Amino acid sequence: MNPIPNISILFLGLALPALAQAPPTAKLAAAAPVADGVYVGLEPMQSENPHEPDALWYHENTVVARGGELILDENPVSIREGRKTYSASDGGFITYRGRFLTKTGRVYVSLRPFASDYVFFPIGPKSCEAYSRVDIYPVKVTDKGFWINGVLYTANTVEAKHLKYLEDELKSEPFEYDGKHPYNRKWRLPACKPNDLSVLDD
Repeated sequence: MNPIPNISILFLGLALPALAQAPPTAKLAAAAPVADGVYVGLEPMQSENPHEPDALWYHENTVVARGGELILDENPVSIREGRKTYSASDGGFITYRGRFLTKTGRVYVSLRPFASDYVFFPIGPKSCEAYSRVDIYPVKVTDKGFWINGVLYTANTVEAKHLKYLEDELKSEPFEYDGKHPYNRKWRLPACKPNDLSVLDD
């Protein structure tokens, strides 16, 4: 998908600040804290249509989890008078490749974006390749589902066609950035350095 100009910038990792570098002995390990399946959560966002001030806007986030690996797909929707409408462009679309991790008995998820539309990432002298950035968030598993970055994901279903697409992406897209599909080939940005969110024990 190609970026479209003059669209509001969406930033990754808004809710969690970067933390100090983890000591060498602090390691994250692969985990499968949730059952394989499809989970959906609504992430509130700012209204994208000034002509409908009473509409509620969300990113409808779909997680497909398989053996501790996952795809997280974000799609903007608006809800007005009890009816849900899928946006054609407003709000931006973004898809992440991820995996669950554990450290000192706590559960986390690491997410790397690899596809987007109507989304801009920061560009500047210190910018790095957006699709190489990995952010790590704490995960809270409950009897209702699991929480990531303030969003509750519960077991759900999606259309068979969309599910197949996400499952195919999970199989084909590597978690580690391999440089084959950058956000924008013209920029030739360096890969992001490993961030320091791996000490989320505190």
